[in-house]
Amino acid sequence: MPPSSPTPKSRRFRLGLRGQLLLVFGLVFGLATLAAGSYQYRSLGRLLARADDDRLRLRASQLLSRVSLDPEPTLPLPDQTGETMRLVFEEPGQPPRELFRSARWPVGDTGGLPRPVAPGHELKHGRVVAVARLAAPPGPGADNAEPTGRLTLWLAHPAAPLEKALARVRRTLALGLLGSAGLAGALALLVAGVVLRPLRRMAAQARRIQQAQDIAPLPVPDTGDEVQELAETLNQLLARLRGQATAQANFLAAAAHELRTPLATLQTGLDVSGRDPSLPPATRAALAGHDAELARLGRLVDDFLLVGRLGNGTDLPVSKQPVALDELLLALADRELPRFRAAGRTLTIDLPDDAPTAALTAETDTDQLITLLLNLLDNARKHARPGTGVALRLQAAEAGRGPVINIENELAAPLGEHLAQLTTAWYQADPLAPGTGLGLWIAGRLALGLGLQLTFQEQQKRLVVAVGFPA
Repeated sequence: MPPSSPTPKSRRFRLGLRGQLLLVFGLVFGLATLAAGSYQYRSLGRLLARADDDRLRLRASQLLSRVSLDPEPTLPLPDQTGETMRLVFEEPGQPPRELFRSARWPVGDTGGLPRPVAPGHELKHGRVVAVARLAAPPGPGADNAEPTGRLTLWLAHPAAPLEKALARVRRTLALGLLGSAGLAGALALLVAGVVLRPLRRMAAQARRIQQAQDIAPLPVPDTGDEVQELAETLNQLLARLRGQATAQANFLAAAAHELRTPLATLQTGLDVSGRDPSLPPATRAALAGHDAELARLGRLVDDFLLVGRLGNGTDLPVSKQPVALDELLLALADRELPRFRAAGRTLTIDLPDDAPTAALTAETDTDQLITLLLNLLDNARKHARPGTGVALRLQAAEAGRGPVINIENELAAPLGEHLAQLTTAWYQADPLAPGTGLGLWIAGRLALGLGLQLTFQEQQKRLVVAVGFPA
């Protein structure tokens, strides 16, 4: 556990692969739909405007064909809603004579764009049509021929129908753009799911490897692309790591096995020498210190031997029998109390008072459970905040839950992301702290073999390690 925890740096927002695919698909579909929609809108606008112009010209031609000036001017009136008309007759050598002007036609207009003059009446700007007809000259002897000249008719109607049609086109294109965005999102999620499925499998296998369960090869997708190449390359790396781990475990097991005998001989010799009454007190104290160091070295050798057996994938033989957990914890407290006192720490034990014996009993392997709890107590003693103690608590079994052993200690600094890696082999949250980083890993592997639930929680600046027994 670290004596101090650095302030976490602010993480920049990063878009994942799924988000990148979604963004790319959205941009591509959106821009393509926008460009196609804009082109279609302009094309349809021109077609609708041209059709409107043709319809207006046809209507003007029909009105102009019904004009008669002989003997009296006969003028057709616009009969469609919103139509406005202006009719002018021109004779050679005579000023133009206005024959008709609609009430809404702008006063003083000479053929330019009309402007709306009545509330709610909007003329079709830029679409005023002028249709001219040149009257035929009178033939010889024709007494009642029409005057020779030119009739010019201007006809306009409101722009609202065309604008409504264009508005419908805009709504249709907007719905198409939204539909394309939805389709882009669905396709992006589908493609991302297909593309990322092999990567998710490799990530899941990597998490299992991180939890030190095994170093099994990653699944290799038969895609023939970069993902398959990545999986094969990672499998080569994992095979090399697996070989190194096996060699390391074998070395530890062999070295631990060879060291046990000379260490036992040395410790026996120190015990015998320390009982000699003729030794000076200083020498006896020195021998006692050497004996304590040999005992610590013996525990390390036992840990290395256990690591070698667990690292090779060997399942430790489990001999389960009923164990009175309260008596076991009392014995462990008596055994570990001198070490806590030497470290300047206190060890408190909290046992249920009125719980029945059956609620404090569990079927388990006593030796392996003792090793597991000793590693947890050793970790708490080493890494608790200076000046604080360690609490060992036992909770009786309840309905649907077996007994639970809790080991609590105050933290020198928040664990944060280190909490999830405490049971990783050789991992040390604080590299300067004493130890090899194997104690919690051994505890995790032993708990797995015994069928116990080992959990680590950080609660109010305290580390709570719970060992749960099955109901």
